[in-house]
Amino acid sequence: MKKNRAFTLIELLVVIAIIALLVGILLPALGKARQSARQLKDSTQVRGVVQALVVWASNNQGSYPLPSQLDTGTAGSQTVNPGSGTGVDLRVKDTTSNMLSLLIFNGNVSPELLISPAESNSAAVQLMQNYEYSNPQQAQSSANALWDPNFRGTPIGASPNLSLATGCSLAAGTSGPRTAPPANSPGNQSYAHVIPFGRNQAKWADSYSATEAVFANRGPSYAANDTAAYPTSGRWALTNTAGAGGIDSVTLLIHGGRNTWEGNVGYNDNHVTFETKPNPDAVTYSRATAVTPRSVTDNLFVIESDELTTTATVSNTTNAYLRAYASTAANPSSATDPVPYAQRWRD
Repeated sequence: MKKNRAFTLIELLVVIAIIALLVGILLPALGKARQSARQLKDSTQVRGVVQALVVWASNNQGSYPLPSQLDTGTAGSQTVNPGSGTGVDLRVKDTTSNMLSLLIFNGNVSPELLISPAESNSAAVQLMQNYEYSNPQQAQSSANALWDPNFRGTPIGASPNLSLATGCSLAAGTSGPRTAPPANSPGNQSYAHVIPFGRNQAKWADSYSATEAVFANRGPSYAANDTAAYPTSGRWALTNTAGAGGIDSVTLLIHGGRNTWEGNVGYNDNHVTFETKPNPDAVTYSRATAVTPRSVTDNLFVIESDELTTTATVSNTTNAYLRAYASTAANPSSATDPVPYAQRWRD
């Protein structure tokens, strides 16, 4: 009778070694495939938001969402400093929270579209599960509300916006079917956008320019207060201050590495490019000093101080600058934060 022959110990070890070798070969490939799939899906979402902005502009005289243009009420407002003197400045409403909430409220985008599939900071960015598309109960006047004020564009800032609207801002001291999010609770979106103030407001419109970045994966900090001149040599250097969103920024892990940023960038002609550096080759600006080259690539997350302007602020420069931001209680000085009424989010 023929006996069944079992594996010897050496044969078994050989089989295990072959399996381990195959796993070692396949796992990195599967990881890269998943990364590519996330990047592609994220690109589709960025394109979807840019398309939504274009659709909005077609019905609003070419402008992308600006809540201050739609809700001019000042009932229940607090006095703010609009730059000179005192009074009410409606542009305090134009925050990431309100602008994106307008798109959601009108059905241009969904809350899910604003959460990147490659999100690297799940503690600070979470999907809003209970967005109210009609009669939002926490608005000052739910029947007149133009957006849900509970939507948070960033995890920082007041909760959720200054009460400066007749029907849209959160009513102070109200109680309703849901609780207003506390200050510094998670935000409900993943991205950065051009800040529509000063000369850069022209980019927050359907200009159809292939070199105007308008919506993108958010990025890290490259200089104190995001203001710096073009580097004389090498790459842009990340801020090395702990907690400043530079060398320790989790945004580097969205698509890039531990020291380099990569991400999807949507442009005003509605195309999206996966950029491998923060200063894309197609986006440039001209330097004021007589240097060579005069035209250089533009960092999307820095206000370049050597542009041909008098002061390196959002109000004066035209170089690309993309951030998400929240309201502050008053207009900060340009020396500490050049964006009117804005607290920029860096993580």
